[in-house]
Amino acid sequence: MTDKDFKNIEDIKRILKYLDKGKLDIESWSNTLDLNKSLNLLIEEHKELVDHMKHHH
Repeated sequence: MTDKDFKNIEDIKRILKYLDKGKLDIESWSNTLDLNKSLNLLIEEHKELVDHMKHHH
């Protein structure tokens, strides 16, 4: 992933935080919890890959 990908993920997470605080219409974003979980998983998998590459390649 690139720096732009990480920035986009952070922007999405900020939107999810606004939704959680009731600042955006939750009806328009019905699957936000699943999206947040997916983003967190994507970040974690990327970190694991980077760590693996640092240690083994």
